[in-house]
Amino acid sequence: MDERIRQEIQQEANRCPVQSIPWNNIRNRVLNNTITNTSLQRNAIIRKSGYAFAVAIVICGLLVSSGFISPVMATTLERIPVIKAIFNFVGDRGIQNAIDEGLTTKVNRTATDKGISVTITDVLYDQGRLDIGYTVTTSRADLSPDDYPGDLVISLGSPGMQFLANNKPIHDTAQETNQKMGNGRVGLVEIYPRGDLPNTFNLQIVIHQIGNQQGDWILMVPVSRQYADAATKVFSPMQTEVIGQTAVVIRQIQIAPSSAVIEFSLTQPITGHFIWSNLPMYHVVDDKGHGLQNRSDYIVSSQIEGNMKTEVVRMIYQSPKTIPNYLVFITGPDDIGYPKNIKVFLK
Repeated sequence: MDERIRQEIQQEANRCPVQSIPWNNIRNRVLNNTITNTSLQRNAIIRKSGYAFAVAIVICGLLVSSGFISPVMATTLERIPVIKAIFNFVGDRGIQNAIDEGLTTKVNRTATDKGISVTITDVLYDQGRLDIGYTVTTSRADLSPDDYPGDLVISLGSPGMQFLANNKPIHDTAQETNQKMGNGRVGLVEIYPRGDLPNTFNLQIVIHQIGNQQGDWILMVPVSRQYADAATKVFSPMQTEVIGQTAVVIRQIQIAPSSAVIEFSLTQPITGHFIWSNLPMYHVVDDKGHGLQNRSDYIVSSQIEGNMKTEVVRMIYQSPKTIPNYLVFITGPDDIGYPKNIKVFLK
């Protein structure tokens, strides 16, 4: 990585005269400061990134502060590539799976207002989630990219960052991670749509406030699930288990590159205890005993027949690294208070 970055910077510097910095100085300063640049922030939660990404962050900061500025820096970072490392912020195995399979889409669309630029860098879309990587930079000396609630932080929801699919609001559970990088910030938005989005649509990103600055940043990004669909395995076990007064039917399991979507139904007496509220499916492990991390869940449909109520529930998990032979669902307690394990083979 050390030699690769050096070559990229030297090649670009030869094309555009800028203030030169000895490579050994940059390298030494990077190695001396690596330890203090390896933490990442999900709101108030600190996560650690890899060594290589920490080095890239420090190099970016050194280049900016030393006068090594765009277009040299922008082109060099694009080629390394550092921007795709945005998807590693949360240490998400599912996202890493998608990166390894080359399923992220490079976008690089920018909107600028009030001297602040927002660039959508990468998008990842499969059956269970939509991930958006972005950068926020500014040419204004009065704005700071420092930690939350810094001047360049975008909040989710109105008037911050809002999302529409073909001009219709996306109903979702969303999480956001951002981190200072150089003279700006980089971020990742994870969206878990509550309902089915089209296979292909125009994603409209509308922003009316960044930090304390009000303005208009509107970006249109074409989104497609074509390649993710081709890499998705779909299983329809329709396996039924009875737990107390509740019949559980595991209807469908989709293992996509970055998510695992599990759909099941619960049928029980209206007066009975609703087992879903007692963590019926939150604990799912693969054939190697590795738990799948739950990301989102919602009720797809609900109907009543006589004194029985049936609800179809969809739950989204982080995708396993490989397709397991089976999954084990650890449900709520049965009539005598014991949890029940349901093994579902994936064939």
